[in-house]
Amino acid sequence: MKQIKRSIIATVITIIAILPHTAVIGYAEDHQPDDRMRDLIVLDGETQEQSGDITLQYQEIPVDSFTVSNLSPDVKTDLDYVDWWYSEWEDCRYIFLPVTADRDSLVISYSADDTVKLNGVPVQSGEMTSLLGGADTFQITVGDTDCGTLKIMQSNIGCIYLSTSHGGTDALDNNRNITETGTAFMLNAEGGVEYSGTIEKLTAHGNSSWDYSKKKPYNLKLPQKENLYGMGKAKRWVLLSNYLDHSMLRNKLTEEMCKAAGMECVMDSVFVDLYADGSYRGTYQLYERVQIQKNRINIRDLEEVMEKLNSCELDEYTQKVVGADSAGEYKENSYKYYDIPNNPDDITGGYLLQFQQWNRYGHKCQSGFVTSRGQAIGIDGPEYASKAQVEYIRSFVQDMEDAIYSDTGYNAKGKHYTEYLDEDSLIIAYLVQEISENIDATYSSFYLWKDSDLNGDGKLHFSPAWDFDLAYNNFPTLRVNSDGNIGYSYKPNNLFAAYFPIHGYEDNGKTSSSGSSRPTVGISWIGQLYKQDNFKKRVARVYFERFEPFLYSLTDRGNPNLMRTADNIISSAEMNNSRWHTYGGAAYCVFGSSSGAAFMDSVDIVRSYIEQRRIWLSNLWNPYIMIRGDVNADGVLDIADVVLLQKWLLAVPNTHLPIWQAADLYEDQRLDVFDLCLMKRELLYR
Repeated sequence: MKQIKRSIIATVITIIAILPHTAVIGYAEDHQPDDRMRDLIVLDGETQEQSGDITLQYQEIPVDSFTVSNLSPDVKTDLDYVDWWYSEWEDCRYIFLPVTADRDSLVISYSADDTVKLNGVPVQSGEMTSLLGGADTFQITVGDTDCGTLKIMQSNIGCIYLSTSHGGTDALDNNRNITETGTAFMLNAEGGVEYSGTIEKLTAHGNSSWDYSKKKPYNLKLPQKENLYGMGKAKRWVLLSNYLDHSMLRNKLTEEMCKAAGMECVMDSVFVDLYADGSYRGTYQLYERVQIQKNRINIRDLEEVMEKLNSCELDEYTQKVVGADSAGEYKENSYKYYDIPNNPDDITGGYLLQFQQWNRYGHKCQSGFVTSRGQAIGIDGPEYASKAQVEYIRSFVQDMEDAIYSDTGYNAKGKHYTEYLDEDSLIIAYLVQEISENIDATYSSFYLWKDSDLNGDGKLHFSPAWDFDLAYNNFPTLRVNSDGNIGYSYKPNNLFAAYFPIHGYEDNGKTSSSGSSRPTVGISWIGQLYKQDNFKKRVARVYFERFEPFLYSLTDRGNPNLMRTADNIISSAEMNNSRWHTYGGAAYCVFGSSSGAAFMDSVDIVRSYIEQRRIWLSNLWNPYIMIRGDVNADGVLDIADVVLLQKWLLAVPNTHLPIWQAADLYEDQRLDVFDLCLMKRELLYR
């Protein structure tokens, strides 16, 4: 007989300090780097200081340059080269090779005071050599001078080479306002060419991910649409660095979870090694950009229609504001638009909207609005929206919000909130945020869209999911709503996303910097809906049908999918760590302590947390959907449940009970043959 014990061992955490929230300030024109530290909870025993001193004996050596080229011998390009890199952590040098490199036919070029020798073998500069194929570690000498160690590492995934036209990626890294151009050469893991051509724009990407990352993320724009790595044709792409996520998998696993759950729009991605101007930059995630486009959010492109109807570029028209003193101000019931003269007859869509933080709304959103309850919403598409368009979508969203916050679910027009939104898409979006305990949840990077009424169903849909590098217990913080509910991002056994207020709410009087009272509510849209039992029941049903099986396969101790995904990029991850030192314990974390001694340890931290999260959420929502005996969660008790329980009792491999509590017919918190007999009896005599 087998006994089920479903418990989460709570780690006792002493909170040293909770940095207070800043007061709500109505203006955001003077943009400062996003201060994540204001939300960070410092936990007992953690430190961000690197311990130990290393004597840098070999930092200065008589070698001015050392470059390895011919990294992709099967294709023709002059971008496939890399300079060696000096590691202050180890006081040695590295050559980081892409998967395509043939270590028996590389070209080494250098400038030095004397002949460079590797393990005593002289290297002729500019000539092809097989020397680097003979070992992974070499002792460097220049003449008779000891110059330390050279280590060779090679990846196992595709790669991207960038060559910038002006200041290079180092200059961009130091100034996010720079726009670079140049050329790119992209290869897959088999050495096939994915792209070879110019870069129209290379710019900074992100907020916290830029401000707190040494390894910077970028936006990439090509001159024409290209189908990169089989993800569909598009011009705009993102290179995520995942510097704040030591597993580098939080965004990827969320992407796969969204696909498994049937989210309508999911942005695809692939892992690549990035080389820029001869410098190895690490493991990156090439992502589709969130935008209205056939291969991404496939709805009517209202901005494209507007461009054809108007003689000037849309951003050349005057920006105007209603209900606020300036476009940089966050204020309830305000909106901003562009004074564009010509509109199409149909302005019902498509619109791509994004929840925005109050303190980013002013400088991040060209067009947008703030609802009566304080929800700031940026209009990402069309980015430069006309007055008629903003007034239309603003009114639509406001009517929906009014229905959500009413006691009955109906607004003053007699319409239910489900007439404005697709409820299942909202629930899927909520569950992604709740399962992951994403610290931004309904604060930012929370997308929704509406197609034209002529093409779509006339409702708002919630997708895609975006920006999860600080989710899954990677940033300890809390959220408090006006009902007094508290959610902790680092506790797997509590609700988190359901307890968000609208960003901009302050429970200390709800006042602005001027001291005036604000109508900003202390409960988010989702938090308001989660108060309803019918909504909770639907959440539970969607969770068990669309999420729980995937979470189980992701974390199953026998052969977890998450660990297999990590194993596919481990060579690249090891190179990335040697370049950036992104694991080795809490001392190397920017936030929190989600780092292991090695790459797979960092991944297992994520796996373990998701496993605990799945168990707790399953126990929380089981009562809302459980049918006595229905262990496979298909809504009925039948012979399939009997067979499944029997296989589980016989320990048949890969047998999983989606709702084990439904099988406990003897009600003793044990699953055994007595439960099986009662199940057969109930099926026979019902």
